[in-house]
Amino acid sequence: MAQSCSQIAEELYAYEASGSRANTGAGGRQEGAGFERLVRAWWQALHDDLVSRGAEVEHFSSQRRTWARLSSGNRSIILPIAHSVQDDNEDVRWLETSFSADSIFASFAASNPESVSTYPPETGPYAHEKYPQMFSGLTTKFDDTLVLIENGVLKEKILLEYKSAKSTEGRQIDGNAHERLSFQMLQYLEIATRYTRCTFSVFANGAFAKYRNKYHVNFHMQADRMRSFAWFNMEHACTPAEFGRVESRLRSWLVGAP
Repeated sequence: MAQSCSQIAEELYAYEASGSRANTGAGGRQEGAGFERLVRAWWQALHDDLVSRGAEVEHFSSQRRTWARLSSGNRSIILPIAHSVQDDNEDVRWLETSFSADSIFASFAASNPESVSTYPPETGPYAHEKYPQMFSGLTTKFDDTLVLIENGVLKEKILLEYKSAKSTEGRQIDGNAHERLSFQMLQYLEIATRYTRCTFSVFANGAFAKYRNKYHVNFHMQADRMRSFAWFNMEHACTPAEFGRVESRLRSWLVGAP
């Protein structure tokens, strides 16, 4: 029997990779792979729940991924549900998760020309007009995305990051492996302005709620600060109750059920 979102949320909360090993560099192990498999199972469970409540479903490929378009009345949610594929059969630009540093800079520079004129170093290989070569071809990539559509118009894009942490000593989260998340937050602030509404949503394991760390409190503070601005919304889920709130929000938006 298929698991429900709430059952998988308990597994997401309980998930924890093995402790740190000496002489193993960051990124040298695949601790997050098991967590991401659980996240994909959570999305599939939400998909199945929405279908059971009457949502019509259509599967398609775009951005070299397979997606599910779930529709009810004039509203749709596009969810990530499967692995990569070879060919796309739809071009849905709203589903992009990779953003070039060139385009991010160009967008900001267009409305802030005086500010960006002070950015280039005065000496070195990227001085003056060579400055764009410093970041040309580099990208910022988010782990996943989903979109909410009403009457064919994008109402909200949700950028997703999946983070699992561990505590070797059972007291404090290990290392600084999650500093990338801080950079992703900064990039989100630039990318969000491209959309009418854009949410940055972090799915994390229960280590963030069980062990001492600075990430949990600071993310929530920044999320509250950003809510003062129309473009920005941030949410963090690492406990069953928090995953439940994400589930309820998406289900309520599409089919009206809590």
